[in-house]
Amino acid sequence: MFLTMQFIQSLIAVALLIVPRSSFSEASPLSLVPEKGIPTKVIAGVTVPDTPIVQAALAFARAHADNMTFNHVMRSWLFGTIIINTNTTLRKAIDPETHAVAAILHDLGWDNTGALISSDKRFEVDGAIAAWDFIEAEMKNGTAHGWDENRKQLVWDAIALHTTPTISAYKQPVVAATGAGILSDIQGPNSDSTHTLTWEEYDRVKSEFPRLDFGPGASKIICGFARSKPATTYDTWMQLFGDRYVEGYTQHAKGKLAIDILKAALPN
Repeated sequence: MFLTMQFIQSLIAVALLIVPRSSFSEASPLSLVPEKGIPTKVIAGVTVPDTPIVQAALAFARAHADNMTFNHVMRSWLFGTIIINTNTTLRKAIDPETHAVAAILHDLGWDNTGALISSDKRFEVDGAIAAWDFIEAEMKNGTAHGWDENRKQLVWDAIALHTTPTISAYKQPVVAATGAGILSDIQGPNSDSTHTLTWEEYDRVKSEFPRLDFGPGASKIICGFARSKPATTYDTWMQLFGDRYVEGYTQHAKGKLAIDILKAALPN
């Protein structure tokens, strides 16, 4: 992938160690931890929430993901849960159901059916919008309980910002922790600078949800966006894939980058 080991470690450190202390005090009164009554189950040795909306999110993600993407989603959820459950402060601050929905649905913008992919939005935004719509639909059919605007917005932000940890690290704990779990899947414990995730935990989760050549597979998806909707990749981390692997990409980007727009700014 495009992230170096050092860069990944620094991002996760920011996400979990440098989140403003005030953020940890913003837990919703709806927040629950497994030992306080929320239904749970164990997946790959990790205790996770097992509420109706989590079950529905799993089914929805499975219906819109290839095997590689779905396994990545599951690993990201489980790694994030390990990080949260191992940290007393995070465990008290984060609603595990909100984290579960955000993590499970975070790559809806990679939808292999194409139904959730727009022609004019970044894939992260496509995913965030699809997750919001999913939650609202579950609220209407009675599957989602206690989902106010704040919780929906937390999911939206966690998904929209999951590839931008330099911003998400300064959001609410659930947003930062969701991103940290996702980033931890890049290189396992080697990319978890908090040293929360162990190789034993990583191997157990990977055994249940194999990587299936995630690195090359994800790169292929990003290159696909650079070809099919290049304007959504300009001035983002995805631009590097277009520059390196997509013929004609750099030529088409000229005049549409922030540096070009500022150069052509109106005079005083």
